[in-house]
Amino acid sequence: MQSEVSEISPVLVEVKVEVPWDEVRKDMEDGYARMQKTARIKGFRPGKVPRTVVKQLFASQVRHEVLTGLVEKGLLAAMKEHKLEPVATPEVLPSPIVEGQPMTFTAKLEVRPKLDNVDTDGLEIARPSVEVSNEDVDREVEGLRLENATVAAPEPARAAKKADLLIIDYSVSIGGELNSDMGATDRPVELDGERLLPEFEAGLVGASVGDERTIEVKFADDHGNADLRGKAAEFRVTVKEIKERILPEIDDEFAKDCGDFKTLLELRLDIRKRLEESAKRRSEGALRDLVVERLVDKNPVPVPPSLIEQEEQRMVHEFAQFLSMTGQTTTPLSEEMHKTMHSRAERKVRAAILLGEIARREKMNVGNEELEKRLAEIAERTGKHVAKVRVDYAGERREQLVSQILQEKLLDYLLARATIVDAPAAGAAAMAATPEGPP
Repeated sequence: MQSEVSEISPVLVEVKVEVPWDEVRKDMEDGYARMQKTARIKGFRPGKVPRTVVKQLFASQVRHEVLTGLVEKGLLAAMKEHKLEPVATPEVLPSPIVEGQPMTFTAKLEVRPKLDNVDTDGLEIARPSVEVSNEDVDREVEGLRLENATVAAPEPARAAKKADLLIIDYSVSIGGELNSDMGATDRPVELDGERLLPEFEAGLVGASVGDERTIEVKFADDHGNADLRGKAAEFRVTVKEIKERILPEIDDEFAKDCGDFKTLLELRLDIRKRLEESAKRRSEGALRDLVVERLVDKNPVPVPPSLIEQEEQRMVHEFAQFLSMTGQTTTPLSEEMHKTMHSRAERKVRAAILLGEIARREKMNVGNEELEKRLAEIAERTGKHVAKVRVDYAGERREQLVSQILQEKLLDYLLARATIVDAPAAGAAAMAATPEGPP
C-alpha cells in the first residue's frame, strides 16, 4: 500500500493512496468466503452455497465492504506514515474496484498545523493591580445597611419618591385594546432606577396612596417580546401602598447585627480583608487570561475551520442556555454577534493549539503523584474522604481534572517567561465585574 501527501494549505492536505491488486483480490476473496458461510439461499444448506452463486448474488455488497475497509485501512496507514493529525471527518473520493488493477483513492483531511516554533519569549503583560479603597468598603457597608433595613409606611404620609417600595394594581392597553394578560394586582415595585421601564417609574414618582395614574410607554424596536416591539402601551395604575426603607445607624450595634463583630472597626477590617482576597484572585485570573492573549497575538498560526466551527457552536449553545436560565427569550443571533463569537472561537482554538504544542515540546504531563495531591486537596476542601473523591473523579471527570492541572502548569510556564508590570489600580468595584480565572 503506497501513499503520498500534498499540502493544499497548512491545515488542509490531500492524501493519495494506492492499494495493489493482490491485496484487493485477497480482501475480495476473504469477503466472499465470509459471505459463503453466512448466506442464506433457498435450496442450499447454510455454509454450502457455491462460490460462483455467492459472487453472482453478492458481488456488489462484497465490493462495497472491501472498498470501505481498504479506504479505512489505507487512511490509517497514511496518517501513521506521514504523522497526520486529522481534526474532522475526511472527504474521500475512491475509485471503483476493477479486476486486475490497483484500487486508488484520494482524501482531503483537515489537520492540525505543524508548527516550526512557538515564540514564548518577550510576552509583556500588565498585572491588574487592585487597591481596596475606603469607598469600596463604604459601598459594602451600605449594602449591609440595605440588607438590615426595615420597611414601613412613611410618617407622616407623603408622595412616592426614589427608593420607595410601592404596591400597585394596573391594567395595560396596547393600541387602544385591553391586554388582560399584562395586567396585575398587588404588584410590588421598587423605584430604584434599575428594574422598571424609565417612563413607568417616572410616572409613579410623586403619586400618593389612592392615586390613579395613566402612564404611556413606548416599547423598544428590539424588545424581547416580538408582539410588543415598537408599540405604545397605556398603563392605568392605582397606587395602594407606599413604603420606605428605614436604614440602621452605622455604629457598633449595627456591626454586631452583621456577624461576630464587637465594633464597627472590626466589621470594616473584615470587609477590607475579603475585598482584598477577592481582588487578588481576580487579578491573578486576569493575568493568566492576558498571558494567553499575548501568546496568541505573538503566534498567528493557521487554524482548521472545522475546529473553529465546533467551538463557535459550543459557545452559541452555552449562550442559549444562559438566556434560558435567566428567563430571557432566545432569539437568533445578530450578524455582529456571530462575527464576535467567530473571532472569539478562532482565538480560543488557536490558544489550544499553541498550548498543546508547548506541552509536547516541553514534555509536560500530569503524573499520578500530582493527580493524587489535587484529589487530596479536593477532599480536604469538601470534607469528603479521599477514596470517595477518587470515585467521584473517575472516567471523564478524571480526564477533565488532568486537563485542568496541565493547563495550570502551562500557564505557570508562560508567566515565568513573561515580563510582568503592575497596571494602575482599577478599584475593587471595577474588578468585581471581571470573571475569576481563565475562560
